[in-house]
Amino acid sequence: MSLSVALNNALSGLRVNQSALAITSTNLANVNNPNYTRKVLLQETQVIAGVGSGVTADTIRRNVNTLIQRDFREETATLSSIQTENSYLSRIQQMFGTVANKNSVGDLIDTFSASLENLGNSPEISANYFTSVNNATTLSDRIQDMANTVQSERIRADQEINQAVQDIELQIAIIAEINGTIPGQTAQGLPTADLEDKRDQAINTLAQYMDIQYFQTEKNQINVLTKSGHTLISGSFKGDLSFRPTTLITASESYPAILDGIHLNDGGNSSAANDITSGITGGKLESLFKARDTILPAVTNQLDQMAEKLRDEVNRIHNRGANTPLGNGTGALDTAALLGSRSFSNTAQAMTLGSDVNMILLDINGAAVGTMGTISAGATTPAAVQAQINTFLGANGTAGFDANGRLEIKLDSSVRLAFQDTGASTNGGDSIIQYDADGDTVNENYNGFSNFFGLNDFFITPQLSTTVPAVAGQGNQTGISSGIIVRSDIIEQPSNISRGSLTGTPPNLVLGPGNNDVALELAGVFETNLTFNGVTNGPDITSTTLGGYAGVMLSYSATITQASDNSLSFQTSLTGDLEIKMQNESGVNMDEELANLIVFQNAYNAAARVITITSEMLDTIIELA
Repeated sequence: MSLSVALNNALSGLRVNQSALAITSTNLANVNNPNYTRKVLLQETQVIAGVGSGVTADTIRRNVNTLIQRDFREETATLSSIQTENSYLSRIQQMFGTVANKNSVGDLIDTFSASLENLGNSPEISANYFTSVNNATTLSDRIQDMANTVQSERIRADQEINQAVQDIELQIAIIAEINGTIPGQTAQGLPTADLEDKRDQAINTLAQYMDIQYFQTEKNQINVLTKSGHTLISGSFKGDLSFRPTTLITASESYPAILDGIHLNDGGNSSAANDITSGITGGKLESLFKARDTILPAVTNQLDQMAEKLRDEVNRIHNRGANTPLGNGTGALDTAALLGSRSFSNTAQAMTLGSDVNMILLDINGAAVGTMGTISAGATTPAAVQAQINTFLGANGTAGFDANGRLEIKLDSSVRLAFQDTGASTNGGDSIIQYDADGDTVNENYNGFSNFFGLNDFFITPQLSTTVPAVAGQGNQTGISSGIIVRSDIIEQPSNISRGSLTGTPPNLVLGPGNNDVALELAGVFETNLTFNGVTNGPDITSTTLGGYAGVMLSYSATITQASDNSLSFQTSLTGDLEIKMQNESGVNMDEELANLIVFQNAYNAAARVITITSEMLDTIIELA
């Protein structure tokens, strides 16, 4: 009886140590696999009828520290969030350019300002006109390029969100499938450790995209929820996520009005009720939404504000000038010599002129043609103003409103039309126009008659959704930085730049060949401090020059990018330390496994030796019998 027990004990030792050797060899084979956790065969003494009967292999246990693992996943989500945000901030910083390379907007503004000053100092040199127009076009093109780059980055973020949702769906499916397999494997006494490794790998990937919370059930299944409590996985059930990507994004498109969020179990009917975007915190997804809907639109707001100030300040001065284009003819199909930017839906709406406005026709040399006309100060309407201009022009031209309600003036090809405000010198001579442009029943003040109608604008800012340009007090200013341009006839004929205003004593007004006051005032625009409103997730309210604001934008971008770089460096180090600590806990140590290999080998040999000796003793007993 004792020999039989000894034989059974030895056989059980052979089987268990054979299994232990197999597990150890698997551990060694995966020594360089970061997604593999060390496996340990738990052994248990086998007792039959109160008597020890060898050893049995209880189960294969993974050597995992779940507390460190949970910390690692939380820090991984934070790291992924910072990495994603940092990548967008870095690209925006590159877009702004650098002062050292002289390719920033501030440098281009300085170059444009200098060329206007040269034009003012030497208006007789035709090359100065071409240089000024070229520099203005380069500046507007640069602002457009930056604005378009921002929208391209928003499209990139939208596409990355779509890719992230697809990957999340894949990981959720893997986890749910493993959750459904493990109970059956356990019931059959089959090992599940490798399946748990694969499930952990999927959970680690999921944690890169968002903050999650999870718990293990008594069936060894893991249920996963978002940080806000939305169930992604419950046992073998998985939630369905949906997202509708957008192929084209403009500055006026935002979430949730047009751009989509992430919906859970929407059944094909996306709505605010199943939109879980606001509940997704941390991870790559949060930063992608932040980039698309917050960081990048804030940059657009800054560029729009710069474009608006550049347009309004340059146009205000440029409209004082008398150097308007020569007529193109008065026929129905002829292009208007002067086409206003402001659109009037009701030409009978009340407006008030703060001072008289003189009108005069000039020939190609700037000499007066005919007598001076005057639009008297006081209450009037756009229609009444148009009628007065039309009466003054007589046979030399016509004034009317186009299909968009803009004042257009057609002139005989031999003349051009100039206006002279008679306002206070403290206001640059501009007439103050009172008019309710935004429909709030409160009149706003606008400087300059020609500037109010937009008859001699230098910069034009088309709106995103209409052909009518945006001007001060009119139109949607969102996205104008992506369309700011120099007036086309100025590009075609740079001599149309307003270099000077009318001089002389009314009614004897002329535009002399040496008049340069407007060109010098245009250069002075860039030396004047302007008030720039604060931008959410952007610079605070500030008073500075146009070039100074370009520097403010660049500085703000550099500051937040540097802060992101610092956070990224710290978080990378922290997450790396946790990963090393987790690997030390759950990874395979080659030295330890080799030592175990020897131990299990010796134990196996010892059990085999016991079997050999027991067999010899049994043979002896048989022979004695």
